Amino acid sequence: MTHVDEQRILAIDLHPQSFGFVVFEGSQLILDWGARSFRGGVNKVRVPFRPKVGVLLNTFAPDVLVLQRPRTEKLKRIVRKIKHEAKTKKIASRLVPPKAVEKAFEGRNDNKDQVASVIAERFPELLSVLPPRRRPWQSEDYRMSIFDAAAIGIAYFNRNMLASDPVIPLPC
Repeated sequence: MTHVDEQRILAIDLHPQSFGFVVFEGSQLILDWGARSFRGGVNKVRVPFRPKVGVLLNTFAPDVLVLQRPRTEKLKRIVRKIKHEAKTKKIASRLVPPKAVEKAFEGRNDNKDQVASVIAERFPELLSVLPPRRRPWQSEDYRMSIFDAAAIGIAYFNRNMLASDPVIPLPC
């Protein structure tokens, strides 16, 4: 097994009708990122979530699939299906608790905009998708899911590396 800091991981931020993803090559390099929808109803997306995740797993062949621990029953069902998809491709999957994500950005996690800005500083390639600061009356920009996925990936690296081994130096 490769050292944690050398692993290729696919971090996914899952929502009931969409997901954001970031592919890390070790803790210092991002290969790809994006957001996908799989909503139903009148505006139904033709390709459901499982094939969309399958394409990502096939394309990037990650060592580990990383998801945040789901909080709702609907997300738990979706996570089970995604984990099954990863298992069929012999890809390990890990769940990161929300507290680990908070801890990874301790002192810089007053709100999601602040965390996203810290991530964009560390990974300038994400600056082009950094959404503008959200106003209280606005709904969350779909691109924020990309930064939530990046935060999950960073939390995974922080949790799984030795305390003496610096993970991702984030600016204060």
